[in-house]
Amino acid sequence: MSDTESKMREELARSRAVEVLGSDPVRFENPLTVLASPAWRGIEGDIWRASSNEQSIIIKHYHPDTSFYVEPGSAIEAARQAGSLDVGPKVLRECVGDGIVAFENLSAPWRAGGLHDGVSSILRAKVIELKKTFQLGAKLQKNVSIFDEIEALHAICASSGLPTHADIAVFASFFRDAKAKIWSLGRDLVPCHRDGNTANIMVAPDHQVKLIDFDLAANCDPFEDIGCHLVEYYEAEPEARAGFEEWYGQFNEGLFQRSMLYGLADDMRWGLIGAIMAARSPRRALEFSKYSAWRFIRLEMHAKNSHANDRIRVAA
Repeated sequence: MSDTESKMREELARSRAVEVLGSDPVRFENPLTVLASPAWRGIEGDIWRASSNEQSIIIKHYHPDTSFYVEPGSAIEAARQAGSLDVGPKVLRECVGDGIVAFENLSAPWRAGGLHDGVSSILRAKVIELKKTFQLGAKLQKNVSIFDEIEALHAICASSGLPTHADIAVFASFFRDAKAKIWSLGRDLVPCHRDGNTANIMVAPDHQVKLIDFDLAANCDPFEDIGCHLVEYYEAEPEARAGFEEWYGQFNEGLFQRSMLYGLADDMRWGLIGAIMAARSPRRALEFSKYSAWRFIRLEMHAKNSHANDRIRVAA
């Protein structure tokens, strides 16, 4: 992205901040370091903190290079609903045509979450409570299937000859089989955050938690939310089994395997997204391919072992 384009984006975001604040901000700054690796943070949109003497807000301006997997209108609708449920920060202004949304600023002592927060049973319980609250909200306009998303992303990579993983065709076949099994069993569609990334929670010292970044949020199978949570918070399957019980209230082998299939699908989705961004995004300083490789490595550990097809067989 050229300096001129970056400046134009910043000026547009600043003008929207003026509309919310009622005056020119006395401070207008990017409060975070954008990373694609080791963590995926701040990729979908420029983040600005705009402050007047009386108020501080967050402006998010979606990047056009993410349009193949993010729909700003749907993301903003989900964020608005999350704010109304006190699950996420409140939306103060929507400019869908510009791909801009303004939020209340969760300033200090609030902080961004991280992997270390996953070891706290109190914080995990708070995250689960918020995601369940969001699932009980009104239906969103967008319905999705992660398996259909994978097919579409895989088609983009295949048609353009983009580098992904040597066994990408095997992985794609595996998820087609997983989709067929889960679809044969039936599924509910409820609003889901669809993002297990611990960087996408905000934490306060008294164990308050709010969810942020509803960029993928849509109506889907609620077990997708569980799967995304399990693969992010637990490195090994025994711990993930305990994590499933922590979320669901009891252990069920079939539903655990359904959740794990969604968790593995999340790795496939983000591996493909990273590969496409590495090839297409003008933001060349970001390590999209490194992030893609990491998600594929984790997927490979699960999808190429002798128990992989047992997940599909047992899923309920």
